[in-house]
Amino acid sequence: MADQTKEIELTAEQRHAFEKKKAAAKARGAKHRKEPKQAHMLTSLMDALTIILCFLLKSVGAEPLNISQSDDLRLPKSTTLLNPESDSIPVTITAKAILVGVNHVVDVKGGEVDKSRKKGGETSFLITPLFDALQEEAQHQKNIAKISGGSFEGLAAVIADKDTPYRLLLEVLYTAGQAEFQKFKFAVVKKKGD
Repeated sequence: MADQTKEIELTAEQRHAFEKKKAAAKARGAKHRKEPKQAHMLTSLMDALTIILCFLLKSVGAEPLNISQSDDLRLPKSTTLLNPESDSIPVTITAKAILVGVNHVVDVKGGEVDKSRKKGGETSFLITPLFDALQEEAQHQKNIAKISGGSFEGLAAVIADKDTPYRLLLEVLYTAGQAEFQKFKFAVVKKKGD
């Protein structure tokens, strides 16, 4: 019987040692469990910062158009209260050139585009280099809309010199329409109140 008691005591000692090891392992496990919570907090913080960054980038583009007037580009005056939209592509018609964004597309001489730059000759309304540039911009905007989950609006902001001939303005609008830009906003200088 004495031998059996000794075995029970050893088993009790072993049980005590086992409980001690189990408690130590549990404490170590608790330390390891805290790390995933920290990683989760970091992921949430990165998500929040990404959303803020996207918002800031979008709001930077929400400013009205910044147009520098010169001898070649004097805008008409208006009393409108509307601002141009940031998702529009600026098409600028000066006395010497037509630009898409900041890129020179075709020259203008005497209020006309050279007939060799038009599809179909002198009487045509389609200005080929402008059409190509606007089609490229339309594809670019469609790709951005596809990635961001938005939609392509087909909006062009027309910035024309106040002395632009009506025929040239019609040619630009027709060409933009053929390149899938079918909504237009016209840039003007805001008149001061009377």
